[in-house]
Amino acid sequence: MAFDLKRIEAKLAHVSDEFRGKQAQMGFPKDAFYEDGTQVAYVATIQNFGAPARGIPPRPFMEPTVAEHQAEWVKQLARGVKKVSDGGLTAFDVLDGVGRLAVADIQATIAGITEPELSAVTVLLRKWKKEGRTITGTTVGEASSAIAAGEDPGSDNKPLNATGYMIASVRNAVNKTGEEMQG
Repeated sequence: MAFDLKRIEAKLAHVSDEFRGKQAQMGFPKDAFYEDGTQVAYVATIQNFGAPARGIPPRPFMEPTVAEHQAEWVKQLARGVKKVSDGGLTAFDVLDGVGRLAVADIQATIAGITEPELSAVTVLLRKWKKEGRTITGTTVGEASSAIAAGEDPGSDNKPLNATGYMIASVRNAVNKTGEEMQG
């Protein structure tokens, strides 16, 4: 039995050419903003890493998701490369599919976070915001005093889910290598 090395080389070159210069991206696009103009990526970064000076503990979701699911993403990519070599998919299809899987995994991690618990002040601020109050530095002080005086903060205490917008903003994109992710 003889192998047609030229044909194999051509097929491998085709696969390499398909993927060259492309990257799958997952996370928060730079053009996603909350109603008040705050960038979602900024808030997600603070939530992921924490801001100890502001009393915000880390609630990591990116690194744990990558650690838990990276091998699965690589397997999907490998299956996709085979389909590209067979002509059944394009590199874009494969990278987009891996990105969609990663987005679902990131969202599931965010949804599953319950600790560290929110402070009673944060829970009360959420309650006040839903009642239409504008939250400022002064309001935070008022909330702290209200909690100290025994006010019930309410029960909206799920971390990383004040509005649901952060989890809904997780996206994937297939771009040229080096390009920033847009929404």
